Amino acid sequence: MNPIKIVENGDHQMPENLSVSRAQRYPTKENAHLEIYGRGGKIYCRLINLSTSGAYLEIVSSNHSPRKGDILRMTVSLKQINKSHILDAEVVWAKGLGVGVRFIKSEEVIEKLRMRVSGMF
Repeated sequence: MNPIKIVENGDHQMPENLSVSRAQRYPTKENAHLEIYGRGGKIYCRLINLSTSGAYLEIVSSNHSPRKGDILRMTVSLKQINKSHILDAEVVWAKGLGVGVRFIKSEEVIEKLRMRVSGMF
């Protein structure tokens, strides 16, 4: 297995093979929390950048860390408009306090969880 090489991406670090994104990323500083399907508790994060296909988050407080392949529900607090936005996502990489996620549709969440329960994942 090849070691993961970490590269700089602006002010943040990410795995080299994920450093180039197809979708334009937009910087942000919104608060968010993650709930991993099949595990208890919340992971409090700061949303660092966002695109139409995914996001980069930094963990602020948690008793456990997300792992590559985890399916999660991400709630983003939009303070300026006093609302929250909920998205489903899959962890594509996690290193230290940094987490990269890919947004997925509800149908994909169900399918991935079904595969995991049946032992195919």
